[in-house]
This record gives sequence, structure tokens and C-alpha cells, in this order.
Amino acid sequence: MNASCNSQDQTKIDHAKSESKKLVDANSIFKQYDAGDVVYKGYLDNAGNMWFATSQEGVYKYDGQSFTNFNIDNGLCGNDISTIIEDKDGFFWFGTENGLCKFDGNNFETIALPKYPKTSEWLDKYYPMINPNAVTNILQDRKGRFWVGSNCAGLYRYDGHKYEYYLQERGNLMPDSMYHNSISAIVEDKIGNIWIGSFSHGGISQYNGKEFIHHVLSDGIGDGMISSIYIDSKERIWTGTRNGGIYQYDGKSFISLKKSENEEKIPMAKFFEDSKGILWMSSYARKGIYQYDGEKFIPFEIVNSDNLIDIMSISEDKDGNIWFGGRYGILWRYDGNTLKDFTQLKRTK
Repeated sequence: MNASCNSQDQTKIDHAKSESKKLVDANSIFKQYDAGDVVYKGYLDNAGNMWFATSQEGVYKYDGQSFTNFNIDNGLCGNDISTIIEDKDGFFWFGTENGLCKFDGNNFETIALPKYPKTSEWLDKYYPMINPNAVTNILQDRKGRFWVGSNCAGLYRYDGHKYEYYLQERGNLMPDSMYHNSISAIVEDKIGNIWIGSFSHGGISQYNGKEFIHHVLSDGIGDGMISSIYIDSKERIWTGTRNGGIYQYDGKSFISLKKSENEEKIPMAKFFEDSKGILWMSSYARKGIYQYDGEKFIPFEIVNSDNLIDIMSISEDKDGNIWFGGRYGILWRYDGNTLKDFTQLKRTK
């Protein structure tokens, strides 16, 4: 990226911070967010509340009127929360830097991942950025089993009592001659296949109930660093990559959606289909928000949309509002007409 682009990006970030500061409630304290403050995920629970997972502030719960923050000071198992799900019994599960965290509505319980048996000077040097104890993804499948992705220890399956581990040796060897497989995505299709993405050059793995099948990207452009996997209502499987753009599964292989050499490859894509059937896509690499028109992704351009950069998550609340979360603590809501900035407002009661 050239200096001019960097300057424009920084201008957008500074503008977003300035706008956020204007909106702060008189009873709250403005927080100067930096690049390490990320809203990783938005999640709608069965009661109609929205939850937002953050990298440094724990989780925020929004009931439509006000926000409640849960962090280590009031029992949460860690402040770095990567993901949230509500299970079939109504318990909440958070992915934390200390493993799984189970919440019954009153109490939090830490369920640590199995102790990672390998260590090295290289791993110690980059800890906690590469933390084998950290949970990156959680999925409860149709059989009730939990699939848990780790930051560098591969994939686990948890039955509520014990862990089984898979895909630890997948991807490229790191400088210490070990794999340290980081799981970036876990989804289940309508017939029960589990699809797993790796961000450490491990590509995509499909578990069909009996074995793992490894998929490579068809054109060889991507380096096997998968940023996301998403299955829409038409059962199309989308995947984002670090540097190879967007791919879609045709039933046999993952095909690049880049149709020409001049067409932009959007990096670090994340996907979300809303209740109206609109497929949204964001880039966690300063490329903004897009909507799919059936053939290609079109930039989402309305007033204030230039503030939606480095977006990590897209979600929808019970009223059909779309929420965008990302780097610099960004949290914006789109009501179908206008965008409203909640970056600082989420810190108010």
C-alpha cells in the first residue's frame, strides 16, 4: 500500500474517532481505541439480545436500550473474546484466551483446552499472539457436540466431558519446525459436513462423519491461509483468504471468483446473509463493505460508510438492523437507511 493510501486510511480513522467522541454520553468516559481493540463478533441470542465479542473489553450485551459489559472484573474467564454461541440448552459459550468459558446467566466456568505438549523458543517469543490455549471458534453441531478451534493447537471436539483433537499437523511448518495450526473458521452444512478453515497455510478441511478430506484452492493463487468460511441459505460455501481473494465451492473444488486479471482480489473477507436474503461481505484489510448482486460484490456506499474499514464482523438484530464491528473498537448499526456509530456508546449504561 502506498503512502497516499495510508494517509487516506488514517484520515478516515481519525474522522471516525472524532465522530465517536461527539456521540459519547455525558456519563461515560471516552476511550482512545487503537488497532488492537477489535469487535470480533456480533451474535443474536434466543431472547433477542445482541452480544458483541471484543479483543480487550470482554463482551457487551445489548438489550435494545442499553449495554451491559462483562469482563474479568465481574467473572468472565478472560477479556479477549473471539466468539460467542448459545447452545441447545440455553448456555452461552465464549471463546477466550484461557479456553472455553461457559455462562449459565449467573456464573462463568472456565473449561481449559488440553495442555499443549509442545514448546519452542519461537513459540515463547510470539506468545500470546500465538497462544495454543486460546479458542478462536466454537460450533455446536446437530448432534450436540462442540467443535472448538484453537489459535495454534488445531481442532478439538468436546462432548461436555472430554476433548478429542484433530488437524494439529496441518499447514506449513513454522520456524521452529512445528505446525501450530490456527483454526479460523468452523461451519456445518445441511447434511452434517463440518468445514474447517486454517489460517496457518492449512487450507480447508471437510469432516464427513468418518474422515477429514483436505481441499486446496483450485487455481493455486491463494497460499492456503483461510480467513473465513460461510454457508448461505442456498447452501453456497464461500471462503475468504488472506491474499487470494474470494472462493466458492462448486461441489468438487473451491473456485476463485476473480474473473479477470484486472479485477480486484478482496483480502480477508467475511460474509453474512441477512433476513432479507442480502449477502454482505466485509474486508478485514481496509477494503470496506460490499453487497452481492448475484454476480459480483458491489461497494456499500452511503453517508458514513467510509468509516467502515477493517470490519471483522457483520450481524443482524431482532429488528433487522445490521451491525458492523471491527478494528479501533468500531461498532456501527445500519437500520436500512442510515448508519449510527456505537463505538463509544457501547461503553454507556
